Amino acid sequence: MYDDDEGDYEEDPHHVLRRKEEKQRRREEKLAAMGPIPILLPHFISIANLGSALGVEKRVFLQNLAELGFEDITLETVMTGETAALVAQEYGFSPTVESGDAIDLKRRPPPVDSSALPERPPIVTIMGHVDHGKTTMLDWLRKSSVAALEHGGITQHIGAFSVKLSGGKQITFLDTPGHAAFLTMRQRGANVTDIVILVVAADDSVKPQTLESLKHARAANVPVIVAINKIDKDEARIDHVKADLARNGIEIEDYGGDVQVACVSGRTGEGMDSLEENILTLSEILDLRAEREGMAEGWVLESSVKSVGRAASVLVKRGTLRKGDFIAAGTVWAKIRMLRNEAGDEVNEATPGTPVEILGWRALPDAGDEVIQAPSETRVREAIDYRIEVQGYEKAAAEQEAQERKDKKRDVQEEAAAREKAAMAPANRKKKTRQGGTGTGVENTTTPGDGAGLIKLNFTVKGDTMGSVEAVCAAISEIGNNEVQAAILRSAPGTVTEYDVEHAAITKGTIVNFNTPLSPSIKKMAEDAGVAILDHSVIYHLVDEIKEMLSDKLPMLVTSRVLGEAEVLQVFPINIRGKEYKNIAGCRVRNGQLTRNAVYRLTRKNKTIFDGKLESLKMGKKDVDEMRKGGECGLMFENFDALEIGDKIQAYEEVREKRRL
Repeated sequence: MYDDDEGDYEEDPHHVLRRKEEKQRRREEKLAAMGPIPILLPHFISIANLGSALGVEKRVFLQNLAELGFEDITLETVMTGETAALVAQEYGFSPTVESGDAIDLKRRPPPVDSSALPERPPIVTIMGHVDHGKTTMLDWLRKSSVAALEHGGITQHIGAFSVKLSGGKQITFLDTPGHAAFLTMRQRGANVTDIVILVVAADDSVKPQTLESLKHARAANVPVIVAINKIDKDEARIDHVKADLARNGIEIEDYGGDVQVACVSGRTGEGMDSLEENILTLSEILDLRAEREGMAEGWVLESSVKSVGRAASVLVKRGTLRKGDFIAAGTVWAKIRMLRNEAGDEVNEATPGTPVEILGWRALPDAGDEVIQAPSETRVREAIDYRIEVQGYEKAAAEQEAQERKDKKRDVQEEAAAREKAAMAPANRKKKTRQGGTGTGVENTTTPGDGAGLIKLNFTVKGDTMGSVEAVCAAISEIGNNEVQAAILRSAPGTVTEYDVEHAAITKGTIVNFNTPLSPSIKKMAEDAGVAILDHSVIYHLVDEIKEMLSDKLPMLVTSRVLGEAEVLQVFPINIRGKEYKNIAGCRVRNGQLTRNAVYRLTRKNKTIFDGKLESLKMGKKDVDEMRKGGECGLMFENFDALEIGDKIQAYEEVREKRRL
């Protein structure tokens, strides 16, 4: 061992290593004596920042993380707070992950005793299959005509309405669309409701969307009342519907269960009193109450851009919203400028169980976002900034995870390809030896369709509300196959703008305009730019048109239809001109018929030797247009005369069919 007091020398690397180990050991002993050091970690943190917080040099920290099993990480890699906490524990820290409660807005804890709180109106959602009469039933309940206003008689948004029944009870109804494309909107309805009315048509019985709606209700743990509608129709089969309900796990009262069933007609009003009574009875059992004071809470049902500004339909669940209040929903906030009820009238406040349209948003919230009131503008801004920051970290973490999966998949594929290449190397060497090392005996093959690639049609989607835009995007995304697909480049609520047209022109895209007015100037601009605008208000028609557009991009389906078969019995050389001769096949037609304009395929020993057109079809010395079964004729082929007795001849035609999705 070297003496430090001696002259110049080059220090032994082993000595340096031992000294570092000793230093690390003393540090660990000191930390152990002090006990775990508390450390506060954010919800997301980069590797560089975590290393600095733990007091570890960055390069060493990366090496340590690799030893702990972390792969493909850099100093910019983002970790979740939970993962960072596990790492911090390895370094002797006692971590706490910042939950954001001090910054973010959170809903209040539920009341200890809700029995002393004032009652609130029950929130009832009407669900079921498309065209089973949900909106017509709601019309009767609120004595209006919503169905007549909906395009094609199909509900396209979530509607929320407060209805005062004949007994004076206030009830809030949510009417959710029944079309398959509005799945997410139905899910939102089930998650904010107290009671679900499952509508089943008496003449149509249980359908897939009926079961889908039931699944949402059960997932949200919401009680169900079944309304068998359209009992006034001659085709009504009430007993059959009840049996279908029982077969699908709905335990109705008629079969010993606890699910109430009301037989009604939304058109005539028959049985609607019984349905009202069932709703009131169930709401009394649920004993729905909520505090009217304190910070308000609710859910965004729908949002859209209107002539008066950005608007969102909100269902209040707790507290009371008033003009001037500050609220947050997702990553946007609002100072309430105006509150309007479903009739469009301005109101002063919105109490629990009340749907209301709110104006004053800084940006459009997403349907399904939770709404929470803030005590001040400063507080709501802090919360939104925090949410945006967290959202950015979550997005970065998700992108990183996706890239890691992609890299791992690529590595596995490259490794498999290398193994396959190594395994085939001996066989290839043997093959080269047999072929004299030239490789000329290897046959090249191609797979039909190789290199054709996926065809994508670009779309920009604009609609009257956020929910409609989401539903249209979901419907469009489902159209296509592995050959042709729709790509949605932009989507937003509102009318079609000049920028939309310019963007579509650059990307060679199509604009989908759903249920919003189109100005003549926009139509003219799109026409001049060669941009197609699909203007629709019923999603069925829109889906059909986009299917047709994508179908037009599919290659034709080409099939062969055999017209006739013959066999070469003799080969005759004939003089064409001068000393030029060409063979003619003397044939007998075995099946079908041979025609002058057909395409011909010659096979010899089950191998095709010619595929092409005829030069002439003769019977004796006379040209003919066709020869039928049993006839004998002479065939001369274009650019081919290497005929032999016994060759098989097949006449066929190519049938090209338009393919559809």
